[in-house]
Amino acid sequence: MTAYIKSLPLWLKYAFLISLITLLLSFSAGEIVRGYERNYLEDKVDRQLQSYFQTLSSTTLEDVLTEDVPHLETILEQATSHNPDLTYVLICNEAGVLLARSGQDPDDNNPLTAQYHRTIMFEGEIFGSMTLALSKERLLADISHHVDQIRFISAASLLLLGFFCYFLTHYLLLSPLNRINRRLLSVDELALPVNQEHLSELARLDKSVNVLQKVLTAQKEKERQLQLAKRHAEAANKSKTEFIATMSHEIRTPMNVILGSLDILKDESLSTTAKQFTTTAQNAARLLLNQLNDILDYSKLDANKVAVNNAVFSPVNTAENVIALFSEQAAEKGIELAFHSDQESQAHFIGDEGKITQVLTNLLGNAVKFTERGTISLSITSKKLQDSTTLSFTVEDSGIGIDKGKLTAILDPFVQSDPSFSRRYGGAGMGLAISHKLLAIMDGQLDINSSLGRGSSFSFRLTLQPADNTKDKSNCTPIVPTLQQQALPILLVEDSPSNQLIAKTLLAKYGFQVNTANNGLEAVQAMRSNQYALVLMDLQMPEMNGLDACSEIRKLTSAQKKVPIVAMTANVSDTDKRQCLSVGMDDFLTKPIDKNKMLQVICYWLGRNHQGTALYSQVS
Repeated sequence: MTAYIKSLPLWLKYAFLISLITLLLSFSAGEIVRGYERNYLEDKVDRQLQSYFQTLSSTTLEDVLTEDVPHLETILEQATSHNPDLTYVLICNEAGVLLARSGQDPDDNNPLTAQYHRTIMFEGEIFGSMTLALSKERLLADISHHVDQIRFISAASLLLLGFFCYFLTHYLLLSPLNRINRRLLSVDELALPVNQEHLSELARLDKSVNVLQKVLTAQKEKERQLQLAKRHAEAANKSKTEFIATMSHEIRTPMNVILGSLDILKDESLSTTAKQFTTTAQNAARLLLNQLNDILDYSKLDANKVAVNNAVFSPVNTAENVIALFSEQAAEKGIELAFHSDQESQAHFIGDEGKITQVLTNLLGNAVKFTERGTISLSITSKKLQDSTTLSFTVEDSGIGIDKGKLTAILDPFVQSDPSFSRRYGGAGMGLAISHKLLAIMDGQLDINSSLGRGSSFSFRLTLQPADNTKDKSNCTPIVPTLQQQALPILLVEDSPSNQLIAKTLLAKYGFQVNTANNGLEAVQAMRSNQYALVLMDLQMPEMNGLDACSEIRKLTSAQKKVPIVAMTANVSDTDKRQCLSVGMDDFLTKPIDKNKMLQVICYWLGRNHQGTALYSQVS
């Protein structure tokens, strides 16, 4: 029975509860009204009897004194006929002798009759007595009628209130509760709605809570697995970063030797064939270095570790410098490189020249790579806005073009429009992906228009702030070391003999006096016994690395503390740069070493005469 009651629908239980409450409250209200009116009846009967007595005693006083019985009987008959509730009247003289009577003598134990007996007095003298009897039947019938009306009204009011509360509860509670139950039960794949129809709402809610608990438990397990997967992914990403850093260092170290050797060989007296092979090897080495840089750049972009470095620059000078990088390669293929710019774009602007240069280098490098003949043009146009200027850079070529169905795919890393291109033209297919991400960082977008066999057009727009009265830094006179700078001793700390040879040879060509140390420990000993004007420090070395060696050197005498120390390493990450500056290094050069940049850094620090605060120079 209990199970059957629990399985009843909630609305049926609610309706039964309302009916039961209505019945109890209406019955209770009727009984309360009945008791109240009974008390009111007793008071009313007493008041009526007193009123009848006063009226009759005043009317019959003279007849009682004269003992006029016929007249008394007439008065009593008229009184009982006009007052149906007055069922009995008895009048006696002062001696108790009956004078007149009307009606039937009532039973003393009859609860439906109220009796009233008083003496008839006038000016303090007793002339007789009067007995009255009043029937309560009509009054009790009125009370019962009132009670029934009260019960009906209260029951109707309570039922209306109950149904109103039911519909309100159904709208605000039961209906949403049913929807929640169905949705919760639908979460569980094993819960079939058909099997739940025989359950009450509360039973379904209880089952829904069980389902929710089950789902939450499964969700917690998934979150635990996701956290575990996240830790594995972070570990894998860390391993990837360490692998890229290690491979970068291991590749840059021999590349420094290769490019340095080829750079030195180009200045020697070689046969035409030897110069041709030297140039070919140098181009191949630079291509390999560019691909390595692309991998590192994309790794930084993928980790969101690239920031915009705004400074004053000339877009025209930047474009001309990029064109100069490919002029020799284009001339060898018989391709004409054209450059156009309008008047507004020849001004100076505030932007990230390095990233713009990298994007233009990637776009122009692709154009030269995939164009066999014809013309490649780079154009810059401008549109002046209220407080800024929008510059449009466009690279157009007459090369092989790209199929329209593959324009989106080529923006993905390691993807080219045709896999055979990587075998025919070379490259890892990362230039456009890197350019796309760099432009997104600068609030720009790469637009591509191309047709297979008809060439391509790559363009992007950047909104930049103009810069006034700015000197063009690109027209600076090439730095030439002075005789005083050439006389200052330099300590080269490098564990690789081949790298030592390349660096010493390049520095000797510019007249510098160079001593070497094979590791950080030898460098510290050399600084203790000799005075040097500059230290070129590798980082990864046996016995003692470059960071520890720099820290030890900075602990020496105050004069030696001011010796500029320049990192010269294949570690190229921002973390490596920050570590170098944190231990007291003054500048940072990356391998493979660019001889012009190395010359700028060396002349800059030797020209400071060992004065001033250690700063990271603009040329690094």
